[in-house]
Amino acid sequence: MKKNPDFVCIGFQKCGTTTLYDLLKQHANIYLTEDVKEPMFYRVPGFRQILGPSWYDKRYFGRYEAAKNSMVLGHRKTSDSVGLLTGRRGRQALGELSEPKKAPISAVPREYRSSPEKNPLYTGEINAGLGFGGCARWLGKDFPSDTKLIFMMRDPADRCYSAYKYFLALGFLPMSVVTDDKKRGHAAAFDTYVRSVLLNPRRRKEIMKKRLKYLCFSQGKYAYCIEEYLRYFPRENMEFVFFEDFIRNEEAVTKEILDFLHIPMDPEITFGVKSNETNFRPAGPVRSKIMYFFQGTYYTLFEFLALGRSHPGFFRKFTDFYDWIMETCTRPETDNSKMLPATRKLLNHYYQGEIRKVENLAGRKVPESWSRNEERSGQ
Repeated sequence: MKKNPDFVCIGFQKCGTTTLYDLLKQHANIYLTEDVKEPMFYRVPGFRQILGPSWYDKRYFGRYEAAKNSMVLGHRKTSDSVGLLTGRRGRQALGELSEPKKAPISAVPREYRSSPEKNPLYTGEINAGLGFGGCARWLGKDFPSDTKLIFMMRDPADRCYSAYKYFLALGFLPMSVVTDDKKRGHAAAFDTYVRSVLLNPRRRKEIMKKRLKYLCFSQGKYAYCIEEYLRYFPRENMEFVFFEDFIRNEEAVTKEILDFLHIPMDPEITFGVKSNETNFRPAGPVRSKIMYFFQGTYYTLFEFLALGRSHPGFFRKFTDFYDWIMETCTRPETDNSKMLPATRKLLNHYYQGEIRKVENLAGRKVPESWSRNEERSGQ
């Protein structure tokens, strides 16, 4: 068993982590967390305290040795797929719950067909939820300081709007916001929601104290979260990726990430991936409660009890039912309204200090599309 991942992608949410996952899981030398893209283990610290780090190794990397051996024997390793929070990939995940698939030796690049010493299999976790409060502390306690960390970031205003639409579809926002959105559309309702938080002194102070409650805003405080990790991991072991660069040239940025990890490029990777887009309408109060219940059940059965392995027949039937529930509770998005300029201006002002800190941490400017401050945004 491989203890602890070699690298962890911290996120943040709606910044391209699912696309990166779908790219890196194709790599012959990378073994990502089994079955689950975003384990709840460190996202909810109580799980770690109850289950312990040895459970983490067994659950998420328990088949590492089998995967490594299959590579050495000439079989191309494929990591399992994933159930995201929305459960939209449940059926896809079921197809890969068995031991790593085998492929003809000709399908494996020549440099990967050798001994374990010359053919390392790197382990990793890609989890956009590890920017929550408390996650850095537990990763710092359990993982060695030389663990490589990747932070994926996006224009905070754009990320906030994308997260708003995503959380609407999941029923994570107050029902007053959902009701307003259904009446007036995304742009107008989002403007009201932003103002209700950022222009309210009490709520604004609570953003980083109650991260889950204000997730649309707190996940854009990149520097704040990075500085938490700097207490446990050195700066030289951190890589900063900007979403705008990533979507413009997936292959080039993926190569930069692999160079940082000291992993050779795999010519078998297929690029042009675009995953986990926000494309569902807001969920009403009844539907959101139904989704909450079945999401919790899904994660309990799939992630913590791993019934997909021990009882695949039962779990296949449950997943079919779960997917039907999710499809019934959500509707395709039809509102493509852009963020209002006034809303963007307010968000730019809120995040401008944070963006300057990100530039200092990264040692380079953020993409030009980011409005770094009021003066530059007017240029």
